[in-house]
Amino acid sequence: MPSESKLFIVGIGPGSGGLLTRRAKEAIERSEFVVGYGPYLDLVSGLLGGKAVSSTGMGREVDRAKEAVDLLDEGSVALVSSGDPNVYGMAGLGLEVASGKVDLDRVEVVPGITSFSAAASRAGITFRESVAVISLSDLLTPWSEIEKRAKISSEMKMPMAIYNPRSKKRTWQLDRILDIVAEGGGADQDLLVAKSVSRRGEALWWTSVEKMLEREEQRQKVDMFTLLIVGGEGMAGGRGGSGEDGLVKGEPAPKADPEPSPGSRINLVGVGPGDPAHLTLEAEEIIGRSDLILGPERHLQAVGGIAGGEMISAEGSFEERIRARLCAAREAASKGETASILFGGDPSVFSSSWRALEPSVLGQTEVHVSPGVGAFSAAASRVGAPLVGDFALLSGRDDDTPDRVSRLAEGGFAVVVYNQNASKLAATADAASALDPERPFSLVQDATRPEEMISVGMAADLARPNFEGLRCTLILAGPKARITDGRIITRRGYQTKYDY
Repeated sequence: MPSESKLFIVGIGPGSGGLLTRRAKEAIERSEFVVGYGPYLDLVSGLLGGKAVSSTGMGREVDRAKEAVDLLDEGSVALVSSGDPNVYGMAGLGLEVASGKVDLDRVEVVPGITSFSAAASRAGITFRESVAVISLSDLLTPWSEIEKRAKISSEMKMPMAIYNPRSKKRTWQLDRILDIVAEGGGADQDLLVAKSVSRRGEALWWTSVEKMLEREEQRQKVDMFTLLIVGGEGMAGGRGGSGEDGLVKGEPAPKADPEPSPGSRINLVGVGPGDPAHLTLEAEEIIGRSDLILGPERHLQAVGGIAGGEMISAEGSFEERIRARLCAAREAASKGETASILFGGDPSVFSSSWRALEPSVLGQTEVHVSPGVGAFSAAASRVGAPLVGDFALLSGRDDDTPDRVSRLAEGGFAVVVYNQNASKLAATADAASALDPERPFSLVQDATRPEEMISVGMAADLARPNFEGLRCTLILAGPKARITDGRIITRRGYQTKYDY
């Protein structure tokens, strides 16, 4: 077995070539072999020339993972996963099959843009406090567990991103989830329907939970290529409470080309977790053609090699710096120039981008939101596959964070907490440890940056981490997770249907 060969479990984003990251592109280009589901390989066909390509059909995930590991005897392999491999993707299965056969240091999970952040960016949505991510497919997860998680999310008034909402054979599950939200007092919640996000035929429109329940014709438009975002506390932007269906009047016609308009004068750009390798190709292009690039100094330094225009940070308090950037972007746009405001991670998740999306701030100026690799995704990829099933993101700013973590974990969610100070984790770790002492944790500080620090262990271990600092991401792995060779591997449920 060539000792230098590597297995890359690559997230290629939701579809658009612009939402592929530089690292994903490099991983595919470096590999002699590429393995994946046929339609996903079609999305990166331009990178496959001269490579040995193995394409398999739906339901052959285990076969793909086995083949990818076996091919390491002959060279490096890219195991392709759409979106992000940690979000209902191949990360967990790929690591699980590889464990015991190869040194896991030879396996790299390459994070990607997942559909819910791409859809949120398209619609101008920001999650300021929390979001729960749930798949309605009960092929690998018992329906009783899915329903329990939906009830908990609804009771906690969390926004929900719903994957795999409806198929030709699975029609009643969506109705039941909408009933749960309505029964919890959320019948009037806004509901974004995002179909084929960033792919040809993309269409996004707004409705409400109540209207979706009332209108069979709306539900029939929902399929396995559709993602739903149900409103909740702390969700800002998007529809803005207009009370009318549609991002415009009624459902927009499907777009033939989902790429961003080159005429966007103001761009809100997610620069990912820190390492420029995780920038999307779209973000690189936007930053490269911008006359003015605004953001914190650490983000400006990260993109300095590709910036085409003047780079400006700002001084003063946090609020003063944000206002200064918005004013500078508005002024540049008024002069016909292009401005980019940089946000760490993904603009839709716990960032200050919601301020720029307020109609009163930038007026009628066209604004494009470019999604980035989120901190949750980067941290998860660095420690293995702690998510892969249903999970919840919390901003970590609330005093009741330990209680919220415990409740979500009890419901079977993996939980990611942002903005944690490494020295103040005892309450959260103790609460989770009392609930499930065997559930693995990880703490990642400054993910993908040169100063990155990682700790993996059980809750009691992480109550006293061996490092201090801010910008920490705390991950409580999902159920059925274990630590192998320093990596967290979560079983998604394939073992219930396949022998491997």
